[in-house]
Amino acid sequence: MTGRSTTVAVRRVLPVAPPLGALAVPLAARREALDALAELAIAAHAHLDDPDLFHRPRWRPKLHLRRVAGIEPAQLTEQLAAAAENRSSAGLLAVHSVRAELLEHPGRRPCFAPDALAELHGLLIAGDPNITAPGGFRRAPMTVTWPDGQVFSIATAAGAQLRERIEDWHHWGTRTTAPPLDTAALSMAALLTIHPFPDANGRTARLLGQCDLVAAGLLPGLLLDLDAWVEEHRAEHDTALVAAADGDLMHWGALFARAVTDTARHRTGTLAAHGRLLGAALAQVADDPAAVAVLGRLRAAPAVSAAWLRDRIAHEPQPALERLRAAGILTDHPRLPGALVHPQLLELLDTPYRPEGVPVAGAGTGASTATSSTSKPSAFSR
Repeated sequence: MTGRSTTVAVRRVLPVAPPLGALAVPLAARREALDALAELAIAAHAHLDDPDLFHRPRWRPKLHLRRVAGIEPAQLTEQLAAAAENRSSAGLLAVHSVRAELLEHPGRRPCFAPDALAELHGLLIAGDPNITAPGGFRRAPMTVTWPDGQVFSIATAAGAQLRERIEDWHHWGTRTTAPPLDTAALSMAALLTIHPFPDANGRTARLLGQCDLVAAGLLPGLLLDLDAWVEEHRAEHDTALVAAADGDLMHWGALFARAVTDTARHRTGTLAAHGRLLGAALAQVADDPAAVAVLGRLRAAPAVSAAWLRDRIAHEPQPALERLRAAGILTDHPRLPGALVHPQLLELLDTPYRPEGVPVAGAGTGASTATSSTSKPSAFSR
């Protein structure tokens, strides 16, 4: 009796290198995504003063147990929360830089140069206990293992070749004539298949995909929760990415358009819910101009404090904050001393995307303890 071979075939993943005018999004999917984005822009204008309000810090849904072993649960919770805040700040810095570049060079698509891309990656992973590698480009070969055991080898070697491929990615990004939705999709696929970082390639690419939509005027701010969408559709995402690396750009473009459509529609609904909750709170204090002014600032920020409000409203904020706390409309922020929140609004802001009909297990920054799960094999979308 002969034993069965345990050798696993390894597939090489070549970088996506599309032509300058490449199309990737099927017509029907394009129309649906653009309609969903237009509806979201209308809702954002109606309900928000700051369109980046829903760019909320997210904890990674899975922990690498071998990397966090030995960290006390309370300390781990604080580290994860701080890393999520760093990630949120890095995302806002990225989109603000995109807007600034548009003002400086109108009509030209903003695209992060290689050094700026490496710096952004470092900011995105800062303080994350799940990640032990330093920020910036990887210095070693990379393989990706799927949960079913398939193994993929990233064809781009670390070092000079990786740097050259990132420069090619940047060159394409500043000169592409593809439509904006296709540009965002193809830029993401190219970056993910180069796989320039030891970890967090997915979160970096998805952030830049949103920045592309903002730069094109299709999205008013970082409103889409693409991270949670990918977590729900990880196998489909990675399969489509491999197909793009094999030359099937439409497979990837259709998936990207669906992610945009689903998350835009989801966010349009949560914006409407945000408006209803805030409207109900304002109705409770309609005869108190100072309290109305305080609550109105929740269209632009998830939390308020006396110091933050002092230069933003025409009233002394502290008495109004005390009245709102006494009425149970505002409560102390669970982690930020001196800040107050509307608890239902904060829960809504922290609730990640879920497919319609799927219950939400918990919120992001409102959680008091970190939960661990068995470490999973790596994937393109991490």
